[in-house]
Amino acid sequence: MVWKTRHEILYQFLFYMLVGCLTSIIDFIAFAIFNFWVFVPFRDQTITWWLIDYTIESGGLTAFLAFATSYGIAQTFDFFMQRRTTFKANNNVASSAIMYAIMIIGVYFLQLYLPTLTRAPIVRIIGETYGDIVAKCINMTTSMLIQFPLSKWVVMRRT
Repeated sequence: MVWKTRHEILYQFLFYMLVGCLTSIIDFIAFAIFNFWVFVPFRDQTITWWLIDYTIESGGLTAFLAFATSYGIAQTFDFFMQRRTTFKANNNVASSAIMYAIMIIGVYFLQLYLPTLTRAPIVRIIGETYGDIVAKCINMTTSMLIQFPLSKWVVMRRT
């Protein structure tokens, strides 16, 4: 317990990572269900909107919908778990939820954009299935590196 008190930020980061692993499992399961089953009929359709350009080579509408849907599901779970268990936040829940939503929407669009840059070159090297998984891992790591500091010091504060 002394170590936990002495190294509070490190402890929170490690616990954040543990909860993040649970979130990642939920994200991967949802992604697999949507990418390899539910949205498969849309693989041959492209989607282009603003910076988002999911060509058939980038997985088309299937990849876009799978990345988008799995991320939304996982982040909803993550908000409630991190707020309660990791940060034990006692700031206003409504303002915390609004700030979290703003953070998540920003990261969400970044994660929708990243696969348009990363997926195609990775798929050329290791194939479509593993390429999708590596692209998802890149997205998840980027998300964690942005979300931990913002969650700790802005969104889920203890007052």
